[in-house]
Amino acid sequence: MGALLLWHRKAMYFTRRSWYILAVMIPIVAWIIATSQLAKQWDNVHAAKPVTLDSKFDAAGQSVAVFTDFEQPGRAITCSVTKPKDHAVALTAPPLQISVDYDSARWHLIGMLEEGMDDMSIACIPDDQQIDSATYAYALVSPVAVDKAVANFIMWGGIAFGFLVAIVIGYNRRTATFKEM
Repeated sequence: MGALLLWHRKAMYFTRRSWYILAVMIPIVAWIIATSQLAKQWDNVHAAKPVTLDSKFDAAGQSVAVFTDFEQPGRAITCSVTKPKDHAVALTAPPLQISVDYDSARWHLIGMLEEGMDDMSIACIPDDQQIDSATYAYALVSPVAVDKAVANFIMWGGIAFGFLVAIVIGYNRRTATFKEM
């Protein structure tokens, strides 16, 4: 029993190499939590209620998701902000395919704008300049930038904390080695 207590006491001083597993596990767990935080942003898109693009709308402080009711996988469609002109920007293509069933139609996500603005409008035009019979819609979703900032903080904080734990373990191991001499 005394030997077990002595082993336990020495193990808690961070002098064993096995403590480095903790230093490695902290960033891995932080990475998993950050990934789940980033995945949360797509839940808001799944719950979106698309509104047909036909006029200007206000989207300040929110992200904008753009949908189409007719999926055209072999056709490139460019959606961009057309008004206000000084903020004209192309929407980024989503990294995954999302479909939303709303108002007896299935809408397919084709673009995202991270920061909306007041009095804006969006236009979607096929790159091949052919006739397009698809309907396009938008939905206002919670800001994507907030989820990205939280995920980055969790990920980089976990890496920094894991590195700090590794330094403490290394320092304790080195100090214990010098004490034994």
